[in-house]
Amino acid sequence: MSLAVAEAAYACRATAERPAAPTPRQKRLLRNKRQHSRELEQRRKEQRLPQKQEQQQEPPSPPPPAGYGGPELQCPHFASCSGCTVDTGLDAPPLLHEARAFFERDCGLPAFTLHVGNIHGWRQRARLAVRRGTEGQTVIGLFEERTHMATAIPSCVVHHPAINEAAALLQQAVEACGVEPYDEGQRTGQLRYVQLTAVQQRDSGGAALAPAVQLVLVSSSSRLASLADQLWRVGQRRPDGTPLLHSLWANFQPERSNKILGPEWRLLHGPDLAWARLGGADIAFGPGSFMQANREAMDCCLAVMQQYVAPGSTIADLHAGVGTIGLSLAATCRPRWVRFVEINGHGLPPFRQSGARLRLRLLERGEAPQLDYHVAAAGSDPGRWCHGAEVVVCDPPRKGLEAALLGWLCSPAAAAAGVRSLLYLSCGFPALQHDAAQLLGSGRWRLRHARGFAFFPGASHVETLAVFDVVQQG
Repeated sequence: MSLAVAEAAYACRATAERPAAPTPRQKRLLRNKRQHSRELEQRRKEQRLPQKQEQQQEPPSPPPPAGYGGPELQCPHFASCSGCTVDTGLDAPPLLHEARAFFERDCGLPAFTLHVGNIHGWRQRARLAVRRGTEGQTVIGLFEERTHMATAIPSCVVHHPAINEAAALLQQAVEACGVEPYDEGQRTGQLRYVQLTAVQQRDSGGAALAPAVQLVLVSSSSRLASLADQLWRVGQRRPDGTPLLHSLWANFQPERSNKILGPEWRLLHGPDLAWARLGGADIAFGPGSFMQANREAMDCCLAVMQQYVAPGSTIADLHAGVGTIGLSLAATCRPRWVRFVEINGHGLPPFRQSGARLRLRLLERGEAPQLDYHVAAAGSDPGRWCHGAEVVVCDPPRKGLEAALLGWLCSPAAAAAGVRSLLYLSCGFPALQHDAAQLLGSGRWRLRHARGFAFFPGASHVETLAVFDVVQQG
């Protein structure tokens, strides 16, 4: 072998053995993991320090803090799927350290705790892309980070098992019916996305059955009849005799945008509404209704809220959605009335069904609270929506309270209107930090309680319930 050939062979071998450069997602995950490890180690040191200072004799080794070597995600798709960003220490996500520091340092509230329920099978609503894979196969899954390349996530560990089961059925039906996945570059294809929602099921005697799935086919055209019929026919019976599909919907999204759902809906098979028991109330929701994907965590959060509402209260439920929080309080706290305010009119039809069912239950107990629903923005007229309400409930989007609503709550007008307490459920911690600072800085509120809930195990996310009381002005 000549020297040139040997050098060429060595260069080829070295190139083949050189590891592939990490993807942007892998780099970010590595940074997150290092930061998470540093925070957990710091918490471990802080926990040991007081014991060392006061020890008279050799104390036992302190237990590690929550999350230090805590539960793991154990998902085979973690490296490629964009859905989860934390795979270890799920009972202490990175944001928890910041939340605890904020409440202790800025709010004078120590011992902020995080409720963590099931870390697997908790997600009861999922939206998945339908695209063509690199080898021509149909891919149903999530986009890889910062791309529009879909990666399949069969048997996703955070999905409710019924969602995984329905996604597998859909994969088979798409291939059997020859349905073309959407191609963004060419703007061709019939099926763009799917939305799958696990729905609680009960038999005629009230016994729980295996959950079924409310399935939405998102298309840029209406040519999905054969797929819908195939899905409904096969999805009506599992091996145990229960149906896999609760209902089947079409949603039309003709626009070229990142918005998944379009404005037009069509019911193809099954009932138009699904039901869930949350916080002691039966809640109806349609496929376009907002709902918390983690119902177990939401149920725990509602139970805590109920502890801070006295019997006979009057309640304003702002950002009400389909009315989940207010209906739960109406079912359990014996309020005189509840006023619901929601900007999205799609929440009204499900609310009417839920409210009617709840009224029948309450009448049997001799209760008849007034339940009024208004389609409006919470910040459009805070004085009107909160007038006479002793308890104000806010569940705003990630950006936090509207400026007009926050300003009103920080003014003398809130107490003058009769408001005595504020239950603020936050899905965006930076916004909560800002809003809490404004409320406390106004001198008109004090923070009574705060608790975190892991609504999205596998993400550095903390859903926070903050309970504020009005400070009586002398």
